Amino acid sequence: MDMNVLYNVPHEIPLTIAIATYFYMVGLHAGCSLLSIGATLTGKKEYKPIAKIGAIGVIILFSTAPILLVVDLGQPLRFWYLMTRGNSTSPLTWGSVFLCSYPITTTIYIVMLFKNNMKYAKIFGAISLPLAIGVHAYTGFVLSMGISRVAWSTSLMPIYFLSSAMVSGIALMTLIGIIRHWTKNRKDSWADEHEKETDNGLLINLTRLAGVFMILNLFIVFTEQVNMRFESEEAVEAAKMLLTGHLSSLYAYVDLGLGNLLPVLAMAVPGVNKNLKVWAVLMVFALIGVYIMRYTVTVGGQFIPIM
Repeated sequence: MDMNVLYNVPHEIPLTIAIATYFYMVGLHAGCSLLSIGATLTGKKEYKPIAKIGAIGVIILFSTAPILLVVDLGQPLRFWYLMTRGNSTSPLTWGSVFLCSYPITTTIYIVMLFKNNMKYAKIFGAISLPLAIGVHAYTGFVLSMGISRVAWSTSLMPIYFLSSAMVSGIALMTLIGIIRHWTKNRKDSWADEHEKETDNGLLINLTRLAGVFMILNLFIVFTEQVNMRFESEEAVEAAKMLLTGHLSSLYAYVDLGLGNLLPVLAMAVPGVNKNLKVWAVLMVFALIGVYIMRYTVTVGGQFIPIM
């Protein structure tokens, strides 16, 4: 008599919400860092507040984000294995290099910035710039090299992570800048009306810069959705899971809808596109959307069985 034996093998979810949160916080500080350094390198006086706000964000975020990474290991001392047993072909090894070198150069940059030593701030800012890119881009490479997970296995993942990091970093800095702007309004502490208008214009320009990266995010998602629907059955299931399946309420509606599409559409509406109250709300949506993206892609990407 023929007998068919079926096995129900549960698939592990090795990357938990702690790692998704770590990816989010690393992206936040990378976005803040890139914007701060960029503002410093331009040398424009009106960008100086943005540079300092970004620097403070880097200090707070980078001092807390690695804790999640180490704690998630279960045995924190294993973190040192990455330092002593490097592999030049592993994104985790390169991530360790960036995580160790980036804080040194960035700390010097921040100290010089707050001492108003712009010469050395620009020098160490320029040195920190590629490290700031690498410290977050490596997380995208970690996922893209996980070829057994169809939702991750795409060469666009590092770009997607960097682009969404810029959205979150700009959103955080814009939100802080708006609060600062309102506070100075209440205290009537502007030097003159020109300074107030300059600060307002700077915040509006930040929202437009965020819009550029939001459009890039939407294009990346569109490209990947098209590609995945013409690949394997698992890829089709992964694509549907994000847009129409059980993760769609988070990924499609919160991240893509509220966090990317809505702010982009708001930019096309006269009056709305220069209303700081509206943008304060939209920047909160953007911050939430990027976190949802990190969770659904990192954790949700493991829901489809291994190929």
